[in-house]
Amino acid sequence: MKIALLQLNARLGDPESNGRKVEAAYAEAVAGGADLVLAPELAIPGYLLEDRLWEPGMRRRIEAESMRLAALAGPVPLVFGTAHPAPSGRLWNELWWCERGALRHCARKRVLPSYDVFDEHRYFEPDPSHQPLVAFGNHRIGLSICEDLWADPSLGQVPVEYGVDPIADLAAAGATLILNASASPSALGSWLPEGRSAPWAIPSKDAQRRRLLPGLAQKYRIPIAYASRVGAESWLLFDGGSGLALPDGRWQGGEVFREGTFMVDPGAPGEAWRAKEEGPWLHKALVTGLRDNLAKQGLQALVLGLSGGIDSAVAAALAVEALGPDRVLGVALPTRFSSEESSAFAEQQARHLGMGFLKLDADAPFAGFGAALAKALPGRSFSLTDENLQSRSRGSLLMALTTEPEIQQRLGSERVAVLNTGNKSEAATGYFTLYGDGIGAFAPLGDCLKARVYALARDLGPAVPRGVIDRPPTAELRPGQTDEASLLPYAQLDAILGAALEAQRPEESLADDLALMLEGEALAQARAALPRILGLLRRTEFKRRQLPFAFKVSPKAFGAGRRIPLTAL
Repeated sequence: MKIALLQLNARLGDPESNGRKVEAAYAEAVAGGADLVLAPELAIPGYLLEDRLWEPGMRRRIEAESMRLAALAGPVPLVFGTAHPAPSGRLWNELWWCERGALRHCARKRVLPSYDVFDEHRYFEPDPSHQPLVAFGNHRIGLSICEDLWADPSLGQVPVEYGVDPIADLAAAGATLILNASASPSALGSWLPEGRSAPWAIPSKDAQRRRLLPGLAQKYRIPIAYASRVGAESWLLFDGGSGLALPDGRWQGGEVFREGTFMVDPGAPGEAWRAKEEGPWLHKALVTGLRDNLAKQGLQALVLGLSGGIDSAVAAALAVEALGPDRVLGVALPTRFSSEESSAFAEQQARHLGMGFLKLDADAPFAGFGAALAKALPGRSFSLTDENLQSRSRGSLLMALTTEPEIQQRLGSERVAVLNTGNKSEAATGYFTLYGDGIGAFAPLGDCLKARVYALARDLGPAVPRGVIDRPPTAELRPGQTDEASLLPYAQLDAILGAALEAQRPEESLADDLALMLEGEALAQARAALPRILGLLRRTEFKRRQLPFAFKVSPKAFGAGRRIPLTAL
């Protein structure tokens, strides 16, 4: 039996567009010989529409488009995810089996995640009942939705016990094939230095799926077809990962981060699951996040501060890949403390990428701020205030460019946004200036520790000048300033944050945990810095609340999945 898995990129709140996409993919799959077609979870409204799911008009549109799709289904079953009002006022998260012009079977999600970025109990009602099997051909098919897969305590990776196991129930009922429609956000594992391992490290989503899907298929001797959505919605990235897990533990699957239809067959042989390499995955993830968010928010061009440093260089390369060089403007913003080398690297990269380049004098507004303060405070001297004023001068100029008609004309759009270039190591410690380098519409590197930024820079090849990678990181806000002197060497800082933040290790174990990542003087330095770094992490939450959202690429990102009150230090 040939099963077509539709790995689709939905548009939130546009059920008609999503329905047309399912319809076109269904027709293509049927023409290609599919016997059964499976689309992702909530394929019609998109995952997750959040509070727009409460709108009566939106509910009517979801229902109308779902019924339209059901009516056009032919003898080849079309199975897709949608939502339907429940008696409680919330919704059922449903999987519809449509055939010969009608809805023939309906399964409801039984296990609703409410951890990390998930908050499904806010919108959906779990279905406590067992799902009936669908007789089709020689098969008895079990229908399941996303988290229903993750309830097996021996194979799942979730931090909760659900008390129900839908896959075990389907197997016990005699299923010979299980379909799972998913919308499963993806992420890398918690960061570790290259070549190191730790028993507490959180594995990547790919590694978790690699254990879960073939593990369930082997455990119950039942093939499991898995169709998951692809694309990006705000901070969430969906790589798809659709495929078929076979009872022998092997796998038939398609590409990640590619929208398309993948044909699988339970009667055909599979291959060993090939683990995704971190570098290529991260590169695709961030470009997808930028491209999708810009398109779905109607933004068409970007400006960014191009400092000659590694963060802005990597962000610029990603932006050009996502939008094209004609829609990206790099801006050098020197002040009296900026080196000629910085502007030279920025201009060199802009020329290589083919993007626009502009050099603005950020010292002029900085001097104006200083003069205003000196007039009111004649005895003042240079301080942190002046460092922040340089950053805010740069931020103000970048924001001004987004509405400047000449810049809009050069970029071919009136919809221009600032791209934030900050990284997670600095966000975690509050090492950025509010309303300065903290501005922007998106922060593509905001969930990347500095080590991952360096790895990306190396993977991007000539798109990032070698000299930028080799020079010491500096914001150039005072003479001789370097970031590592102000903070901590990034190798030590990232080791602390990889354990404390991404792997969520308890504070009392961190000194021992660091010994699995560092040694010698570096280990001693990191242990000595632990109280200061953890204090910075606690005290700077109010600053992070005002940062642009970052694309989630780690197990624990700042944002919706990490809810820290501002008043509990």
